[in-house]
Amino acid sequence: MKRLRLANNTRLFFQVFISLAGVIGIAQSKDFLVLDTISKTPIDLVQVFYPDLELGSISNKDGNLRLPLKAAKLIASHINYNEKAFAFDDFKDKDTLFLTPKRNTLNEVVIYSLDLKAKLAAIYNSNHLQAYAIKKVTHNCTYKETLKINDSLTRLFQVQLDWFSKNSFFRRDVAIDKQNIIHLNTVDFSKIKTINKAVLDSSGGYVENSGFFTYLHLNFLLGRLVNTAKDYSVEAIEENDNSVNVYFSAIQTENGKEAFKYKNSLVVFNKDYTSIKSLKLDMLYSEGFKQAFSRLQKKPYKIKMRRHLVNLSFNTLSTNKYAIGYFTFQIQATIKTKAYQDNVTATQSLFVNESKLGVKIKKGNVDFFKPFFKNIPNRLHTSDVKILLTKSEKSFLKD
Repeated sequence: MKRLRLANNTRLFFQVFISLAGVIGIAQSKDFLVLDTISKTPIDLVQVFYPDLELGSISNKDGNLRLPLKAAKLIASHINYNEKAFAFDDFKDKDTLFLTPKRNTLNEVVIYSLDLKAKLAAIYNSNHLQAYAIKKVTHNCTYKETLKINDSLTRLFQVQLDWFSKNSFFRRDVAIDKQNIIHLNTVDFSKIKTINKAVLDSSGGYVENSGFFTYLHLNFLLGRLVNTAKDYSVEAIEENDNSVNVYFSAIQTENGKEAFKYKNSLVVFNKDYTSIKSLKLDMLYSEGFKQAFSRLQKKPYKIKMRRHLVNLSFNTLSTNKYAIGYFTFQIQATIKTKAYQDNVTATQSLFVNESKLGVKIKKGNVDFFKPFFKNIPNRLHTSDVKILLTKSEKSFLKD
């Protein structure tokens, strides 16, 4: 199959510097389960983070995460839950962390008086100088990639890498591979299941690194929302102790025409609307099937974009600056030939485990214009897995 170059086919735009004073390191890791206080259900994408150490991890869909055990304050945060701080004595002997859902405290009158686009523009035009960490930094990260065909997992790829970024800004006048350097360190898991179909195969469904690393810059996303999105509608506002959740819809345009609609999207502001802590963009497409051609199989097929999901979230450092915590990028599409019709879900995620200020990678070993799973050096393996697999992913590896 033509490697599902979804970004091209549809024009989609698909922490250690540690101060050790007063901090005792404990040379072991601990597994936690993160649950909703009310429903007792697992919570996905919870950032559990030592702000003084710029070190942390993220929960998976089963609510599980692994974290180095340190005698330091721990912060757990999630876009839909109240942030919670844990003293070392509160979590050193516990395996479960509980978070409380946020509650809506604003009334309907306030909801419709907010000029969301003006709030976004004010942050975008401030150039992030006040609220965000913009010094040169190398992030130790876990990169994870999955491909599902008709809800069946066909590719699972997870690696440890170092990502150097000159600062948190995306610059349109500099090539993306000059702004970022990536060094692939080890491979946690890698499995590609063979699929025998006329067009679709498991080596498709990815966004090249050039597109992926463009989208994880907040100013790039804000630029689109401010400059080419219109018809904003604020659906709800939730005000909490230290943040404001704004749910909205809007229309994204390209060349003056509607490209897609933002639905059930969310911006998490700080209390005074001067910075963004999290951004969730849910983009829905109404276009029909478009003709395409598989260069691999040499056969025509049709593709229909259905949905594009982007999540970008930040941790709060001890300096009160924000630094990237994780980024997820998902495409949902339908592929059709004369014989088959398949729903495809391709997901790529980057989780920041640790940040090292003042550390620079001189040279990377990842080609920005190939998918990660085609950048694997021989005999790379790790036993120090930092982002845990779900039960279904473990089952896939055993099959």
